[in-house]
Amino acid sequence: MAEQKLIYEPVTKQQEQVLTNSSHELLLWGPGGSGKTHVAAIKAILYAVKIPNNIIFLIRRKKVDLRGTLWKKCMDLLPPPLMTKKDENSMIYRLSNGSEIWGLGLDSEKDVNKLASTESGFVVLEEATEIEWSHYEEKVSRSNRLPTVPFHQILVLCNPTFPSHWIYQRFLLQKRGTNIFMPTIPRTANLIPTWWYDDYLANLTGVFGARYRDGKWVAIEGVVYPFDPAKHVIKPFPIPKDGKRVVAIDHGFSHPFSCQWWYVSPDDIWYLYRQIYHTQRRVAIHAKDILKLCRQDGITPTIICDHDAENNADLRHAGLSTINAQKARLAGQQAVYKLFEEDRIYFFENSLVEKDQLLQFKKRPTCIEEEFPLYAWATKGKEDMIKEFDDGMDTMRYAVFTDGFSSGATIPASKMTTNKGPLPGFRVGNKIPHF
Repeated sequence: MAEQKLIYEPVTKQQEQVLTNSSHELLLWGPGGSGKTHVAAIKAILYAVKIPNNIIFLIRRKKVDLRGTLWKKCMDLLPPPLMTKKDENSMIYRLSNGSEIWGLGLDSEKDVNKLASTESGFVVLEEATEIEWSHYEEKVSRSNRLPTVPFHQILVLCNPTFPSHWIYQRFLLQKRGTNIFMPTIPRTANLIPTWWYDDYLANLTGVFGARYRDGKWVAIEGVVYPFDPAKHVIKPFPIPKDGKRVVAIDHGFSHPFSCQWWYVSPDDIWYLYRQIYHTQRRVAIHAKDILKLCRQDGITPTIICDHDAENNADLRHAGLSTINAQKARLAGQQAVYKLFEEDRIYFFENSLVEKDQLLQFKKRPTCIEEEFPLYAWATKGKEDMIKEFDDGMDTMRYAVFTDGFSSGATIPASKMTTNKGPLPGFRVGNKIPHF
């Protein structure tokens, strides 16, 4: 009888994927009304029933919020005959097979102590965008190691928020674990009331409509480039040996030293296939690594560099050829933006030569891809970009804009500007000479 009541039919193929996925970390994200809480509650019940002596944690930042959402959904779906003991005050249910389901809030010192002293086999983290990375790493993930179960999983639930959030960075950008996008479920599923579609979701506007109705990770306003990791971060492919390469550098020591290797296809599509992004390392050491990597590629490029005479001298001393970058900020930004606008710029997965552990510890960008959601306009009038989290951004701009000059590209009048007016020495519409 009990087994028959535990036959659940997924409404969508994504729900079926959630129920069968066994990745250690699984992100379930999507717009409002997509059934994330429903399928998470079902999976929690199934793994409590099918795996004896399992410990299931249902976690949210505030315990009072958990009680009215995921906890309530789970208790509504759990057949009463399976329970042998329940404590609503502590939010602990014990099943006849020895498994337990716990409801925990990270705002409760008592619950945090439970996390530290109890091991779980399955965790559901509801509204995960509410918690900080340190809480996930130190309090949630460390508890998921019960030795008596066949596998462990942390199921992370969230609606999209700003792209600099650690969830976006970890699961969608760095591609850790597995992520499943949950589209809005059919109205015929009867899991949410009709008014949710017609009154709530339909009337959302701006960034909140984009997040909760359309399922997009968007910042509030002012992000410079329309970077989307799902679209712009791609699997690496073999680069033709005779393919055009562009190498650019933005110097740094306390700030990251950034070096980027770009392949430019015959159709003028730009692919970032390698990057160095590292702090606290002398240019002379970087120069040896760059020279070695260029020799591996079979190239001897003239490297486009930031205007730092001493650092560039170190590069040349190591045997590298350098040239000063064209640094017009707005003109360079427009040149890069055009590549995004025309779908002509992409970034290879795992292009980073070495991750800077210090940057990772400080929760700062560790590669150019992690800068995009933080790189914004300094003013509403878009007169200039902020001068923070821009080391990879500057390097990319140097590469694209300087290559445009050196290849004799025609630059429209709207792009031939700096912060101080028109670029000196050029007339609108003329071919820009090779330098």
